[in-house]
Amino acid sequence: MSKAFAVVYLALVGVLIAGAVGIWRIHCEGFGCTGVGIAWFAWVALFVPSLVIGLVLRTLSSLGASLKKIVMLALWLQVGTGAVLLALWLSKSAV
Repeated sequence: MSKAFAVVYLALVGVLIAGAVGIWRIHCEGFGCTGVGIAWFAWVALFVPSLVIGLVLRTLSSLGASLKKIVMLALWLQVGTGAVLLALWLSKSAV
């Protein structure tokens, strides 16, 4: 069961990264900025639960060594992506 959750988590991280790239490339035009804000809100709403899943998965010993390494890599990738996006958002908000 934990291996299935790990596969789902890896897919979620892939969706999050692809979604972040896609949303980042959207340009604001009039009401388009509202849509971009809603898209980022939905992204964060998916980011937080998947982060919790990743944090729980990293504590499980039933994953096996190779899958656990992949989950840890995905967790670092997710946290790094979130940190970079947060820093970019804060720098844009400060202007």
